[in-house]
Amino acid sequence: MHPTILGMDIGGTNLRSGFVDESLQLSNFHITSSQLICGEDATERLADYIRQEIQAAGVTPAAVAIGFPSTLNRERKRLLSTPNLDGLDELDIVERLTDTLHLPVFIDRDVNLLFLHDCHVNRLKGQVIIGCYVGTGFGNVIAINGDILVGKNGVAAELGHIPVRGLMQNCPCGNVGCVEMIASGKALKAIQEKYYPLETITDIFRNHATDAPIMNFINDLSIPIATEINILDPDEIILGGGVLQMEGFLKAELEAAIRYHTRKPFPERALRFHYACEKQENGVIGAALLAFKQLARREHQS
Repeated sequence: MHPTILGMDIGGTNLRSGFVDESLQLSNFHITSSQLICGEDATERLADYIRQEIQAAGVTPAAVAIGFPSTLNRERKRLLSTPNLDGLDELDIVERLTDTLHLPVFIDRDVNLLFLHDCHVNRLKGQVIIGCYVGTGFGNVIAINGDILVGKNGVAAELGHIPVRGLMQNCPCGNVGCVEMIASGKALKAIQEKYYPLETITDIFRNHATDAPIMNFINDLSIPIATEINILDPDEIILGGGVLQMEGFLKAELEAAIRYHTRKPFPERALRFHYACEKQENGVIGAALLAFKQLARREHQS
């Protein structure tokens, strides 16, 4: 029987789950509220949800793979901080779930799983690939020679939290002046509330594409991306996230702004942009890609 992975994508709002086979075919896909697994007994709630999904599908997966909106330790075993979900801080989640479920469990940042999916779909290969995902915050991924960079403490690629001179806004991360405060969905929401209070945020690009606040936002968005490009000289660049998927988003203007801030003649002349295809199941499939890779690595080592 071919192995199947139970993939899960836990976001700040929604929990998505489904079973994925080796051909990346998805079945039993469900979306529910992430609050279902929150609280003091978060691990037990999550384990119960997983058991229910396995029972309902009638399939025993080869592994469970989960993406969290969290910072993780380097070994990808422990949740360090999950700002938007209660009960998921300083938690040895892999050990506890493995002991409870008697199944291999793999975890990573939710944005990393989206990145794995996008690299697979676009068949991207290269020494250095970066992903910039602009949703409520600013998600970032760096892959070097096919492996996602995690860093000494497991918290590499926090591009949204580079400091900006003169910016004094408090960031939820605890620092002051992070670029995410002017280059993210929450920054766009602040623009809408200040300049267009009678309109919904979904109309902001369609109705105000040439307005100074919107063009300034696009420029602010381009600066951290160009900064990372200038440091890493990547082979490929993935751009995604909910903001970039909004109707009328200024893709050409964003690319032009990135090029403006990127060093000439190179890497500017050789930039290659790819856009994420936003679907609800992408993170679940990305979780399966992670699990299949980790299972193959274990088999090779044994």
